[in-house]
Amino acid sequence: MLNEKVTVRSAGMSSSDVTGSCYLVECPTGEKILLDCGIYQSGNMMEAYKINGRRFPFKPKEITAVVVSHLNADHFCLLPKFAAEGGDCPYYISEESVGFVRPILEDSARIMERDAKIISRKNGREHKPVYSMADVHQALPNFRGSSEGEMHRITENVSFRLVPAGHIFGSCQIELFVTVPSGAVKKICYTGDLGNAMFEQPFVAPYEPMGKCAMLIGETTYNDPRRSAKKCQRRKDLDLMERTIREVCVENNGIVLIPTFAMQRTETMLYMLWKMFRDDEGFKIPIVIDSPLAVKLLDCFAKGLEGEAKATFDEMMRWKNIRVITDRDESLACIADPSPKVVCSASGMLSQGRSVQYLKEILPRKNCCIITCGYMVEDSLGWKIKHRADWQTLTIDRKPCRCRCAVKCLDSFSSHAQYQQLMDTYVDTAEKGCGLIWLVHGDKGKLDMKTSLERRISDICRTTRVVATNKDTVARI
Repeated sequence: MLNEKVTVRSAGMSSSDVTGSCYLVECPTGEKILLDCGIYQSGNMMEAYKINGRRFPFKPKEITAVVVSHLNADHFCLLPKFAAEGGDCPYYISEESVGFVRPILEDSARIMERDAKIISRKNGREHKPVYSMADVHQALPNFRGSSEGEMHRITENVSFRLVPAGHIFGSCQIELFVTVPSGAVKKICYTGDLGNAMFEQPFVAPYEPMGKCAMLIGETTYNDPRRSAKKCQRRKDLDLMERTIREVCVENNGIVLIPTFAMQRTETMLYMLWKMFRDDEGFKIPIVIDSPLAVKLLDCFAKGLEGEAKATFDEMMRWKNIRVITDRDESLACIADPSPKVVCSASGMLSQGRSVQYLKEILPRKNCCIITCGYMVEDSLGWKIKHRADWQTLTIDRKPCRCRCAVKCLDSFSSHAQYQQLMDTYVDTAEKGCGLIWLVHGDKGKLDMKTSLERRISDICRTTRVVATNKDTVARI
């Protein structure tokens, strides 16, 4: 009897967490396809090092191809390790994303090497980095740009199509088509990370729905309806940001630090600030971009954007208030300078990078403020600041630092789809005839979401099976 079954396994931590996406699709004709290959991110450096350094639950040299949804580290930044261990196959990604790959992976390698040195020093013995710069350069030739909306053949039996996800620049959902021995085609859809359709996402192609499929692998970052922002929240957040900047920088000669992710969040916040203050001739406060990777990616955006988006981006970058920091000495001088400014600096979770150096300077100052605007991994430094309550001090680089500056939180700037959007998307998938929905890329709240989703699917008289995944979950379709 012919084997007609396609097997799907979770090969990363996102089966039970919100990071480390990687899914293995094993075809009955022998092909093995990876959907994403991302690192695990944690507020605990040693935990992340151990998990990212583990052996893959598959043999990299046996993988036929990797299809990457987008350029967040937890979706593709384990590919240099994959390459170093024999993963010499094509890595398909959206065409406009290709120019961003090198700077992001090289920056990731530097972080891996730095973390290994810190861990070695703490433990008194040598720890090798999860991967090196040489591993990055080994991986780079394997990336293949693929246009969105078109069918791309991997082998005679396997093809894929990329569908805009609306999450970050170049982000896509993946439709994977597998032809089984009988000639039937089984379609597996993978959302990657879905974008927040409620709010403006500058320079990002809007979300498009995928078609009918046999199985959907769907993200659940916002699996708790209590965490979702409403449309009115964006207006409140923008008002809060403007009032805070005018009060702190203009009236009190202080500094506002906005920790940002280098990819997309920096451009989004810069765009919001430009729209907010561009017509105010009296607003002289510098908007400082200080992150080596963010600066490189600004150049990638300038080269990768087209049409109206390109014209808007170029106009924004000509704004006289923008100051881009290009070298370390200039950065050190800016950090030491107490004059008023708004600083956008990585990392977004304040886990490392130049944002931490600014933080040490402004945290003890009452006339300064930190504005958080994105997801924080629990127990990361950014998370602690956001949830500090009445803490008087925080330990930064093994030294106590007094907490005196203000902290403001913008809750509407997540680039992930909110709870109701996820529910509507997955109900629509079930209505189209999908037989199985995997809920991935989420915490324990997935179980409650599964129950709610099953109820809504039952209400439309469908029998789609919903599974909240764990590390041992396997599907055969």
